[in-house]
Parts: sequence; C-alpha cells; structure tokens
Amino acid sequence: MSEYTFEMVPGLVGRIAELLASIDQKLDKVIISSMPVDNTPELMDIKQLSGYLPSHPSPSTIYSWCHENQIPYYKQGKRTIFKKSEIDKWLLRTRVKDQTEYMEEAAEYCRTHSIGGKRL
Repeated sequence: MSEYTFEMVPGLVGRIAELLASIDQKLDKVIISSMPVDNTPELMDIKQLSGYLPSHPSPSTIYSWCHENQIPYYKQGKRTIFKKSEIDKWLLRTRVKDQTEYMEEAAEYCRTHSIGGKRL
C-alpha cells in the first residue's frame, strides 16, 4: 500500500469524485435495464383490460361496470374502448381507507357536529 501525503489529497479527492460519477452512471444503466417494460397499449379493449386489471375480471363483469358507469370507457360504434391512463387513475381512486383515516374522519366529525347544542 502506498503512502499518501497531504499535498496529494486534492488530486485524490478529484479522482474519487470521478470514480463515483462513473459508478453512478453505471448503476443508472443497470437500474433502467432491469426495470420491467410496460407493453400495455394506451387504448385497450375488454379482453386487454381484463388481463390488465389486478383481479382479472370477466368481460361480463367489465360490461356491467360500464353499464353502471363505474369505470371510465369510450364507445366506438359497438366497440368499448378503455384508456390506460384513465384506468390507472380509476384504480387509485378506489383505494380503501385505513383505520387511522377513519379515526381522523370520526374525530373531525365530532369536532364539527353537535347533538342538542352540545359538542360531541
């Protein structure tokens, strides 16, 4: 192992910074190449949507959601079309609240409502 002197520190720090930048670039390439590729088209038909949704519902279930306007869709003649970005937003909107959120809502309700002139 070689001896380093105080005068060598600025050069060594510069070299370390270059090596870190190189490692960072290589890591970015590895991370990007290992990310899954989303091959789902932006516009989907009933069968594609059934395969895309996590629960893989049957086409008849999806048609019933359309009939009840529970899911965003477009009609193109007799074809029913779904836009992936709108389906993603719809999936996020249907999130179930956790117990903490329900407790916060209950506390807020008690603060803002009263029974017989008395606060809850």
